[in-house]
Amino acid sequence: MKLNSKLQRIRTRAVRILCLFPLLFPGAIATAQTVRPIISEYTGTGKGRVELVNDSTIPLTVIVSPKSFEVSETGEMSYGPMADDIHVKLSAMSFRIQPKQSYYVFYEAKSERLPCWFVIYFEFSGFPVKDHSGLNVQLELPHTVYLLPKGSVKRDELEASAVFDSNTKKIKVTTFNKGTTVARVLMMNAEQRGHKDQGFGFPIYPQKHRIAEMQWSGSTPPEKIILEFENFKIETPVR
Repeated sequence: MKLNSKLQRIRTRAVRILCLFPLLFPGAIATAQTVRPIISEYTGTGKGRVELVNDSTIPLTVIVSPKSFEVSETGEMSYGPMADDIHVKLSAMSFRIQPKQSYYVFYEAKSERLPCWFVIYFEFSGFPVKDHSGLNVQLELPHTVYLLPKGSVKRDELEASAVFDSNTKKIKVTTFNKGTTVARVLMMNAEQRGHKDQGFGFPIYPQKHRIAEMQWSGSTPPEKIILEFENFKIETPVR
C-alpha cells in the first residue's frame, strides 16, 4: 500500500470522525461501529483485509455490498453496481458480529483497466429501537479501494487556480488532472504574510477537474494556495 505517514494521519482522523459518531435514534444505544482501514491503495491487483468492530453490547448483522462509484467536480459521490471489468472476491457477504468483538473480511481485487476504484459497503443492522417507532435502524460504513498503475502523477500533469470571494471569505480551488492515474492532495494551505489557514485534502481523478473550497480567517485576502502532494507541492496565486 502506498501510504505515507502524513496521509495515514489524515485517514486516521477521518476514521475517528466517521466511526465514533453516535446513533441518535429514539431507543437506540450509543455505539462505535468501526471499519478500518477506510481507504486502501494498491499497485496493479489488490489483496487486503478489513476489520469490523462491534463495540456495542448486542450482536449485529452485517451485509457486504461492493459498489462502483463516481465523483463529481465538487466532490459529490454517486454509486452504482460493480463495473463488469472489476473483479472482487470476498471471504464473506453476510455475517454476525458478537458484542465487543471484531470480524475480518478478506478480499482480492483485480481489474481489466487501471486505474480503477470501488467501495465495499458494510451495512450494520440489529440496533434496538422502540416498538412503536417503526424505524429500521441501519448504519453503513465504507472501505474504499484504489487499484493504480505503476508510477505516480507528475507535477506537469496537474493544473491549479484559486479565487477568493471576499463576501463569503471562501477560497475556491480548481484543479485539473491531465494524467492517467489518481492524484491526491494531502493538504491545502492558504497564506498571507504570516497568516496561514489549512484545508482538507482530496483526490483528483484522471482527466477530471476538481473544485474544493476552504474558509479564510485572515483580515486581508490570501496571497497564495499551496497544494501538498506525496512527492511535490504546487503553489498558485489567489485571484
